Amino acid sequence: MTDLAERLDRLEARNAVAELIYTYARHIRRDEPDQVSALFLPDGTFEIRDGHPDQPEFTVREFHRSAQEVHDYMAPAKGRRHPLPLIRNLIVEIDGDTAMANSVMDAKIYGTPHTTMGEYRDVCQRVDGRWYFKARLFTIYKDASAV
Repeated sequence: MTDLAERLDRLEARNAVAELIYTYARHIRRDEPDQVSALFLPDGTFEIRDGHPDQPEFTVREFHRSAQEVHDYMAPAKGRRHPLPLIRNLIVEIDGDTAMANSVMDAKIYGTPHTTMGEYRDVCQRVDGRWYFKARLFTIYKDASAV
């Protein structure tokens, strides 16, 4: 690839990964949890922790080993109280067909006075021109959430 083509590919990839992350948040906000698993590779993982992302001490709340497990976890939540996530401070690093992303999420829990805040660390993979989550790690800030 030429330098210009590589730069353009990196910019388009960065935008596509950001769209993937924002699409996930939109599905959660719109109470469409059954749509979320399509954003993961079939063997994509999703882990939810309590703690702090930069500290070695944490507790695993949930660990899902595949897109099907993500679906089985999320789909039954339709119609229930759910977060209204706002994604902030998104940083995306591209390396060919792999991307690393980091973002902060804070959310009010719809229908409650509760809020939650945490950090996503994502590994994304491009397959046939489309980006998916390969691994999604969400750490809920232990002292900044009421859920």
